[in-house]
Amino acid sequence: MKVRRIIALFCMGILIINVAACGSGSGSVNNSNMGASKAEGVVQPDADSGAQPAADSGAQPAAENGTQPAAEDVQPSGSDAETSQQAGYNVTWDDMADIVVMYPAMSSIPPGLQAVEDAINEITEKEINTHVHLLMTESGSHDQQLNLMMSANEQLDLVVTIPMGASSFSTMVSQNQLKDITLLMEEYAPCALNTVGELIKGTQIDGRTYGLTCYNSFASGIYINMRTDVLEDLGLLKKAESMTSFTEFEEILEAVKNSEKWNYLAGIVASDSRGSILTHNTSIAYADRFADCTFMDNLGNSQAAVAVLDGSETVVGTFATKEWKHNYEMVKSWYDKGYVYKDSATTSEMGASFIKSNVAFSYTAQAELGAETSIDDSCGMDMTSVRIIQIPITTGTLVKFTWGVPSISKEPEAAVTFLEMLFNDPRIANLFAWGVEGVDYQVGPDGVAGYIDGNEEPAYHTVPFLNPNKFTVLPWTGDAPDQNEVAQSLMDGAIHSPFLGFAADMSAVTNEISAITNVISEYQAQIASGAAEVRTYEEFLEKLETSGIDKIINTYQEQLDSWLEINGQAR
Repeated sequence: MKVRRIIALFCMGILIINVAACGSGSGSVNNSNMGASKAEGVVQPDADSGAQPAADSGAQPAAENGTQPAAEDVQPSGSDAETSQQAGYNVTWDDMADIVVMYPAMSSIPPGLQAVEDAINEITEKEINTHVHLLMTESGSHDQQLNLMMSANEQLDLVVTIPMGASSFSTMVSQNQLKDITLLMEEYAPCALNTVGELIKGTQIDGRTYGLTCYNSFASGIYINMRTDVLEDLGLLKKAESMTSFTEFEEILEAVKNSEKWNYLAGIVASDSRGSILTHNTSIAYADRFADCTFMDNLGNSQAAVAVLDGSETVVGTFATKEWKHNYEMVKSWYDKGYVYKDSATTSEMGASFIKSNVAFSYTAQAELGAETSIDDSCGMDMTSVRIIQIPITTGTLVKFTWGVPSISKEPEAAVTFLEMLFNDPRIANLFAWGVEGVDYQVGPDGVAGYIDGNEEPAYHTVPFLNPNKFTVLPWTGDAPDQNEVAQSLMDGAIHSPFLGFAADMSAVTNEISAITNVISEYQAQIASGAAEVRTYEEFLEKLETSGIDKIINTYQEQLDSWLEINGQAR
C-alpha cells in the first residue's frame, strides 16, 4: 500500500465529515503540514531509539496545525453514540466502555501521563463512548508486567508488542495471547485496514489478523552515530563522514580511547536493552566493508532464532551461522580492546540515552532513510550518522512493533475502535506521542512541533514510531515540514524481501518456542555485547539444540516451502 493513500484518506476526512466507514469527524491533518516524525536511532530499540511529538488536549488544535475544529464544535448535538456514528466510528455499545491500553516507555515513565490520558478522554468519551486508561511500562519490565496481567486475568484491551521476548508478536500469537481481530478490524477499524493494505499480511497467520503493525516509513537503514563535537576536536570528522568500513571505524574508536580529553567516554554502547552493540545483529551479516554487509530475513520470528540468508530459501538457526558468529567475534574484539561500554550486557539504557548523559561516543541504530538528522534530537547534540546498509521491508519489519488485542480483553470492540481513532485522528495521535500542545510542546508556523523555550524536558514526551500510524503525528524539530512526502517517495522505492507476507504458525512448537526464548534471554545480551567468552557462546548453541531449535527450524522450513509454492516460487 502506498503511503500516498494516507494523504488521500485524510483529505477525504476533511471534505466528508460524516464518513460511514473510514473517517474521523475531527482533527484531520492538512496535507501540507502532515509529516512523519524523526526516526531516532532508536533502538527502535532498534529502532531506533528516540523521542518525538503530539497534539493538543483535544479542545481546539492550533490553526497552523492545519486541523479542523474539534468534533464537539462542529457536530450536531445528540447522544454520544450518535455523535460517534456521525464522526465515522462504529460505536455499537450503549454504556461507556472502559479500556486499558498498555505500551512501553523508551526511557522513564513521564510524569505528565495522567494529563495526556485526561486530554484523550475529553475526546474519546464524547466521540466513541470510551474511557481510556493509559498503562505505560518501563521498557525493561514490559514483558514481566504483561505476563503478570495475563496470568492474573486482569483487564488489558490493547497492547503494543515489542521486538523480543515474551511480549513479542510471534510469542504472544504462539501462546494464544492475542485475539483474532480479522472481523473486528473490518467492522471497527476499516480505515486503518484500508490504509496499511497488503502490509496487513505481515501480522496475519493463515489469513487471520492478530495485530496491526506500527505503520511508518519502513524504508530504513542501519547507521553508526558518532558525536560530532568529538570528531571535530580530534580532526576526524571528514574521515568519519567518508568511512566505508569497520576498519576505519575502529581507527576512530582507538583515537577516542587514546585521547586525553575524551578517553572517559565509552567508545560504543548498546543500541538496545539486550546488549546489542551491532544493532540488528540477528538480521544483518556484518562484514568489514559496509558494501559487503548482507541481510538475513528472520521470517517474522521475533526471537531471531531462525533466518534465511541473502539469496537462499533454506531456513537455518541464526545463532549457529558463521555470519552471526562473525558479528559476535567483531564485537568481542572491540570489547577486549576497551572500546565497548563494560556494562552493556546488564544495563537497560539505550544508545541515545548514553550519548545525552555524556557517557558514550557512539552507537549503532536503525533509522528511517532521509531522517538521519532526527537522531540529533534524541541524543541532545549534533551527531554524525553514517549508513552501513539499507534494510529491506520484511515480515520481521512489520511485526517489530504492533498493536494487538490481548485474549483477556473485556472490551475488544471499543479497543479496536480506539485503535482506529488513534490511527486516524491527529489530536489523539499527537497527544499520544508528544503530550499536550502548549504544555509539552508547541507547533511552529511551518507545522513542525518542538519544545517550548525553557521547557526542553516536558512532563510528557515519547516516541512517534509506537503510534499505529506515525504519519498522523506532527514532524518534530529537525524534520522538514514535508517529511511525509520524503517518506512517501522512499517507501515507494523501498526494497522488499522476497518473503514479505510470510508468517509461520508456531502453535505446534509452543513448548520449544518458550524454551528457546528463555535460552536466548539468558545468553544473548552477554554475547551481543562482546562480554562473553567463546566457551559461553558454544554453551549457548548447545542449549539451543537441546531446547528444540531443530524442530522450530523444520517447522519454519515446511511452511516456507508451502508458501513459496503457493506464491509461484520454488526452492
